[in-house]
Amino acid sequence: MGRSSHPARRATCAALLAAAVWLAAGGCGGPKRLPAVVTSPRPRPGVEAPVDAAPAPATVAELPAHPVAPPIPWLEPAEPLRLLGVGLLEDRPELELRAEGAAWVRDADSGHTLVALEAGEPLTCRLAGDEVAWEAGAESGRVRSVALQPVDPGFLVSAPGGSYRGEFLVIATPHGHGLTLVNNVELEDYLKGVVPWEIGRHDATKFAALCAQAVAARTYTVARIGSRQARGFDLFATVMDQVYKGATGEDARCNEAIAATAPLVLRHAGREIEAYYSACCGGSSCAVSEVWPKPDLPYLRQAADKSSRGGNAWCSGSPYYNWRETWSAKALERLLQRTLPDYVDYMAQGGGAWGGVSYTPSRGGSAGNPGALREIAIKHRTPSGRVSELAIVMESGTYHVRGDRVRWVLTPAGGNPAILRSALFELEVVRDDERLSEISVRGRGFGHGIGLCQTGALGMAAAGQSWRDILAHYYPGATLDAVTRQER
Repeated sequence: MGRSSHPARRATCAALLAAAVWLAAGGCGGPKRLPAVVTSPRPRPGVEAPVDAAPAPATVAELPAHPVAPPIPWLEPAEPLRLLGVGLLEDRPELELRAEGAAWVRDADSGHTLVALEAGEPLTCRLAGDEVAWEAGAESGRVRSVALQPVDPGFLVSAPGGSYRGEFLVIATPHGHGLTLVNNVELEDYLKGVVPWEIGRHDATKFAALCAQAVAARTYTVARIGSRQARGFDLFATVMDQVYKGATGEDARCNEAIAATAPLVLRHAGREIEAYYSACCGGSSCAVSEVWPKPDLPYLRQAADKSSRGGNAWCSGSPYYNWRETWSAKALERLLQRTLPDYVDYMAQGGGAWGGVSYTPSRGGSAGNPGALREIAIKHRTPSGRVSELAIVMESGTYHVRGDRVRWVLTPAGGNPAILRSALFELEVVRDDERLSEISVRGRGFGHGIGLCQTGALGMAAAGQSWRDILAHYYPGATLDAVTRQER
């Protein structure tokens, strides 16, 4: 979205923002957020609503007058604003925010304008009980939630960590001791801050892969809206959902791919699919149940990542197609003394639902005190070859590590990456007489391996495959359709 200096356009943008705040303010308690893109009616937090009933959009006559700009007469209720909330920071004691152009500070609950700021003037927020204490210009006060909204949506807002399109919302962190910063941003602008950080920046020969990534990311976003509702936003800005860095490092070719595929998403049986993707599948994608204790989905299948005519895997050019990690027995023992108790705690707290026990004690053994490493072996594999159970025998007993959690237990010695690249690996154990001396993992791929393989998509694009071909390869049976634009 480009900037504009035209007075009429600025007034139009101001009225749209005023309408958006008002629409977000009604209906329930708790921090208010702007309307987000959903594909079926969703109640606001704490409000029961029948699944077949959506809140009626406001008519122009119902929109309140704003002290700066009145509602615009052509605001159509059939075309609601398409915004979602991205959680940027949580539990921060203080936040200092700015806009690069003129901006309003607003009470996000009521939509009331608290103060107008010039370009670059700071808005400082601190926690005050369950409210937000704010200071801006010569004004200050306390409200439940505060918004920083540029007068012209073409202006960026900035916070620790970068600059962003859209606007900011500050709330008290639910069940926390600080503030949460939310970036309310339009769907397509959000994707501009996701696609280059997820698949990278590439030349024109890879354009089809960028388009496929844009559709997958758009689909994932729409399907996941509301999944982080208890935290006060829709999506994390990290690998917990999708890496999002706002306007920092946007890429022109990625933006072109987003525009070329808008507003398409992937659907199956009338619903947005779970559009998972990972960096490199290592030559074989996999079904959901191979990685997580969840039901399989018909469009996420185990399949060879290559042409039907054979040849090398599409992702074979990835630097992570083959890799190796090595630990001395003592180094791995120290690592396992930390990660194995964490794994057992994770499983005990409902983190996994695989069948079978996670720990079998030896006489007097305790899961929280593993002791010395005795043995390590792969017990079972999935259809794609990934490890489904790893047995690690420690002095205190045997730990049965299942599914993708093997990646959290066998973390690389140098800490980079934070977890093992893939569960598609072989073990190599070196012994000194009968004692373990060195353990190596020889693996393929990077990530869980479900859905779109990003380096595979790049390989397909370089071979002349279209973005539709790429999506059909990684999400067989899914269909393309326009995203439904509907308010909460």
